[in-house]
Amino acid sequence: MKTVKYLVVPQTVNVRKYEVDVIELQQLLKEHKNFTNKEIAGKLDCPVTKVEHWFRTDSFFAIPDPELWLNLRKLLGIRTDRFDKAIMEFEERDGVFDKNERIYLSDGLCPTLTTMCEHERVLV
Repeated sequence: MKTVKYLVVPQTVNVRKYEVDVIELQQLLKEHKNFTNKEIAGKLDCPVTKVEHWFRTDSFFAIPDPELWLNLRKLLGIRTDRFDKAIMEFEERDGVFDKNERIYLSDGLCPTLTTMCEHERVLV
């Protein structure tokens, strides 16, 4: 039986520096929504499917993108900056996903590479 050979390459990931109070953010967005999703998407030049997720209250809710947050806040007339840091500030941390840190050597066994394994690498 051949052993799998791989190198561990450290990776960093960007994570939110502060926790987002999702329930309060959902409520704030809902209270200030004065345009349709399509209108918001047009004014912010982003897909309507992205905007739809900002106004959901189920598990498919998405926190607005950091680069769009200030424009969204201005567009909706949100005066508080309470969520600015939580939405826009990130910090780098060491990656915690062991599989992402591996580079498999070409003379050893490696897992099947698929289109879903974008981080898998084989050293040739």
